Amino acid sequence: MACIRAPRSVRSSTDDIKADSTRNIVQIYTDWANYYLERGGSKRRVSDLQADLCDGVLLADLVEAVTNQKVIDVNRKPKSVQQMVSTISSITLRFLSTS
Repeated sequence: MACIRAPRSVRSSTDDIKADSTRNIVQIYTDWANYYLERGGSKRRVSDLQADLCDGVLLADLVEAVTNQKVIDVNRKPKSVQQMVSTISSITLRFLSTS
């Protein structure tokens, strides 16, 4: 049994709609994060969610701003991937699971 496929122009427009939707969702989360960072007094802002939150430092700032609680033992200047992962997993995520 053959599968009926939409014409290429329809598939392309569907892909464009999905890409636009993804960009809109990412922008909503970026705006949300920046709102709380500003409200929490942070001077840093998110421009690229993946890149800016990858070391865990800005993520910890965001968690502090949203919860109004201090995230302790954050390595504010991680120099290695291991330090970044440690900040994210053992500090920030542990903080979220106990709150």
